[in-house]
Amino acid sequence: MNNTAYYGFNGPIDSHSVTRLCATLNHGVNNGAGEIYLTFSSLGGYTADGIYLYNHIRALPVPVTIHATGNIASVAVAVLAGAETRLCSQHVLFMIHPTAVPGSAEGMSWERLRTLMDSALAEEDRTDGILRDRCSIPDNILTARRFREVHFSPEDAVKFGVAHRVEEFALPHGCQMIQI
Repeated sequence: MNNTAYYGFNGPIDSHSVTRLCATLNHGVNNGAGEIYLTFSSLGGYTADGIYLYNHIRALPVPVTIHATGNIASVAVAVLAGAETRLCSQHVLFMIHPTAVPGSAEGMSWERLRTLMDSALAEEDRTDGILRDRCSIPDNILTARRFREVHFSPEDAVKFGVAHRVEEFALPHGCQMIQI
């Protein structure tokens, strides 16, 4: 009998979706799943929520496989890095980029602008820390992503350690999959 809980997620990384994801993963573990398998596609979202999800995945007491089946962008790359096993389909597109600063500079004081800049730099350092710890993305690419969007292929994702291998997802016969 397959003791793996299969889930699918496609959406933004924000507090609402991360709460749903964590609750679902916890439910699988609490109901005896020996492994979690998550098909995953996200254009990213809020760095803090993504890092929370990354840490939650790393803390689960069972192995987690994340299979990238759509775009994996922004903080979703760090979320993917949290899984013990990382797979991707052949048509996935990966993207990393500079941290976005919310709001408009018009009418802001210099101190408010400095605070926003310091916050963005701190978020970039946290994301870089995860990518350096869990992957082997070359320094020139991590540096470039601080200034522009950097796209890379599934083959590059394997080369950079973001994914372990390229393969298509197929739900094993007789297994159920829950979409989150």
